[in-house]
Amino acid sequence: MMKKVGASIAGGGLLATLGGLYATQGLLSGLVHEGLPVLLRARGIGLDKIGLLSLLFLPSALKFLWASRIDRLTAGQPEQSLRWAKHFQLFLLLGVLVLTLLPLESSLSAILLLLLILTVASVTQDIVVDGMAIQALPGAQRGLGNSMQIGGSYLGYILGGGMLVAAVGYLGWESGIRCLAALVALCGLPAWWLRRRRIVPVVPVVATTPSLKAAWRRSSIRWGMATIISCQASLRWFTAIMLTYLVDRGFAVVEIGLLSGAGVATAGVVGALLGGILLKRYRRASMLKASLIAHLSLQLAYLLMESQGWHGKILLASVFLLFCTTMSLGFVVLYSIMMDWASPTQAGTDYSLLQCTDACCAVVFGLAAGWATSRLGYGATFIITSALAFTGAVLAPRLYAKAMAGMASEAEIDADGKRETGPGMIVEAGL
Repeated sequence: MMKKVGASIAGGGLLATLGGLYATQGLLSGLVHEGLPVLLRARGIGLDKIGLLSLLFLPSALKFLWASRIDRLTAGQPEQSLRWAKHFQLFLLLGVLVLTLLPLESSLSAILLLLLILTVASVTQDIVVDGMAIQALPGAQRGLGNSMQIGGSYLGYILGGGMLVAAVGYLGWESGIRCLAALVALCGLPAWWLRRRRIVPVVPVVATTPSLKAAWRRSSIRWGMATIISCQASLRWFTAIMLTYLVDRGFAVVEIGLLSGAGVATAGVVGALLGGILLKRYRRASMLKASLIAHLSLQLAYLLMESQGWHGKILLASVFLLFCTTMSLGFVVLYSIMMDWASPTQAGTDYSLLQCTDACCAVVFGLAAGWATSRLGYGATFIITSALAFTGAVLAPRLYAKAMAGMASEAEIDADGKRETGPGMIVEAGL
């Protein structure tokens, strides 16, 4: 009965709520990482000052440090998570409204400070929302839940980035930020509607004290982190140079803007929805292998195009959009698997640790890609990405199997010493 209740809610209000909350985080990410740099540069702000925006990446990479505290606040209950998510949504809305009072040209320091505070609030809300999704979504619904996460994040990022730049260009800074605030308010409406519904965890949560130490003791988390690295190494290497590759192959800035804006948004949403649908039909392991093989094929396609000098814009744009679609689908698959690995007793902590592993991959392999490509050229870097993708296609399924075997052997022990069903077991039952 408990699982049926969770599933019925997941089929409606909960999925809409997740989509809205994840879109809010995308809106702020788009503002910080895409919209604001363009707006500042257009007003003559120096690149040294714009570079300070990179500091706003830190909360996303470090959120695992305070995730266990958030899990203690929510006590493993999705209704508590929803309540805190709404508090953060209101705080983010008020913060965006405060931005309208700060002139862009003369209040850069205050804007950066405020954005840092909002970024911390946003990634903390992300911990809460991830925990709520893991606690309330049955295994069969997690693919659709991650479709809402990836699709909502893509859509929010585009609206908060390129579309915000256009709005500010036509309406001015103050009116443009008001439009952003209206979007944040709109994204929060499903959460306010859902507050009237009772959300029942799909797995009874045992009273424990969440901690990073407890997460690290679980072999499924350790093998899961290894799986993420093997899956994401090639992807994070390539995404660091994929737009500069288009620039160096003759694409105009306007053309790249269209591809990275409307093109990526469309491809991302399509890939996210496709991933969620396919995960309802096929097993996680099969989808993981398929996404890795598709990614390897595209890396080999880039290597072939570069080695043969096939630099036609239509061909490059088509492969680029296909890559973005595949990448989005792969994120849905991997993030659904990450939800399976996370224990309901400390869902936010476990999931944040896994996400931060991916963020570290982005930093390490992104820096390596820039260094190697500048010295060795695109031909060599595509050989490296193809090798990394091949290694991932071989290793990741094996590491995933080890993580799932570790999960199957783990048991949640309550205060009476009773053996509870592990989170992975109920997930696999739904496949």
